[in-house]
This record gives sequence, C-alpha cells and structure tokens, in this order.
Amino acid sequence: MSNDNRQPKGDSELELDWKGRGAPEERVQPAALAEAGAGRGTPGDIRFMGPEVRHALGPLLEGSGLCVRQIHEWAEILVGWETGNRYEAMDQNGQFMLYIGETGEGWGNALLRNFWPFRRVELECMTKGGALALRIEQPWTFFFTYVEVKAWDGRLMGIIQQRFGLLRRTFELCTPGGAVLATLEGPLWRPWTFHVKQNGQEVATIRKQWSGLAREMFTDSDFFGVEFQPGLTDPRLRQLVLAATLMVDLAYFEERTSGTGSVFNILDIFNIFD
Repeated sequence: MSNDNRQPKGDSELELDWKGRGAPEERVQPAALAEAGAGRGTPGDIRFMGPEVRHALGPLLEGSGLCVRQIHEWAEILVGWETGNRYEAMDQNGQFMLYIGETGEGWGNALLRNFWPFRRVELECMTKGGALALRIEQPWTFFFTYVEVKAWDGRLMGIIQQRFGLLRRTFELCTPGGAVLATLEGPLWRPWTFHVKQNGQEVATIRKQWSGLAREMFTDSDFFGVEFQPGLTDPRLRQLVLAATLMVDLAYFEERTSGTGSVFNILDIFNIFD
C-alpha cells in the first residue's frame, strides 16, 4: 500500500450528525434485525448480515486493505478543545465505507473528554444509511488496554487484551470465550507499525501514515492504512483488525498532551518512513 493520503471520492463533503441519535437498539428496528438474521450463527457471521451492512463491510471482509482517517472539528484544531472521536473508513480506492463516531453528547461528556482521563470510550461504526455495523467499547483501565468488540446485532464478537511486553507493544485478539485468534505486535522502535500474526505468520499490518509536520506536531488527526494478506479469510478476525486500528489510535496517538502521547509524538518525527 502506498503512503499517499487518499481522500474519499464523492462523499467527502458528507458530515456526520451524531447529535440526537438514540441508543443502538432504538435505531435498529426489530423487524430489520430479524430479517437480517440477528442472533443467528456466531457473532459477526457474514451469512446473516443485512444487505446494507454486508455491502458496507465488503472491502473489509474481502479486500486487500483499507484506510481510516480521523475527522476533526475547528474547535479542536484552533483551541485544542477535544470533541468526540470521529473517523471515516475508506477502501483502497478512497471510496467511503463507514462513519465511526464516539457516543455521548452534551456538556457533561465534553467536560469528561477534556478534563477526566479515566473515562470509558465507545465507538459506533455506521453505514452511509445509518445502520450499525460494529461497536467498540474500551473501558478505562489502570495498566493494560482492554477492548470489547460487538457485532452489528449487539452480540459480543471478540475482545482485544493488552499483554506485558518489554520491547514491544503486545495485544491478543480473542474470541468472547478468551481463545486467542491472533496477536498484535508493535515494536517500540517502530511506533507507527503494528503486525497481526496467526501462528507466527503475519496476516495483516496496521500502519500510521505521515500526514505532514504541522499536522503531526499540533493536532492528533491521524491516518491509518491497513493491509491484509490473501491468506486472511476469517471475517471475524478482519473485523477485529479494524477495531484494533481504532484502539491503536486511542491508546498511542490520541492524547498529544499526555506523557505517553508526547513520547510517541517525538518518535513520530523520526519514523516518517516507517
């Protein structure tokens, strides 16, 4: 995958309106869930997805890669006021796939985002038509990052658990029961790159891409490229890789003012060609 920052075609001017939306169970009608096969098969099984979700996730489930671009509002860029995390997922040709937005509106949540680091983060991956495709929940933890990934019908599809590592950042991508599907490893001396491995073989790569000196130093607007090896055919694991991409941004690149964020921000400058 080339490191050029592809922009979405056609839908680049579309804007997410996260205000006033209800909870996931309120937005998705029971009849639509039943028609799509909610609750059937293992969570994330593509055979029972509705056509809209299945179409939106097509590049993720079958393609060779995708891009995730963070979206910022002017309040964040000009004065550093943190609003909810928002992203746009695109296929390798820059075509729109999903909107990804943090839940929680109002002044209470805004104050928590800006002044309380011990908060829970919940992200919803939505199709262009507003259907929920994936949900990522990251509670606050003392040491090791822990993420729950829920399928389009609300069932727990997998978990991502950080493990101790001296010279690398290590995570396990697991089933709801804790069986390890793959590992996610990021060498400390290459902070922009994470490798997804199954049985010691690399099956996917997550790489933060350079977006310019000014943007890297003064904003946390990140751009990620994800590459899949042809041998990775498990749709559940592919969905967990997308969740892991968002987790990587939240854990290592989101907080420019935190100690960890500052360290990785400095390392960013020396890893332009990582």
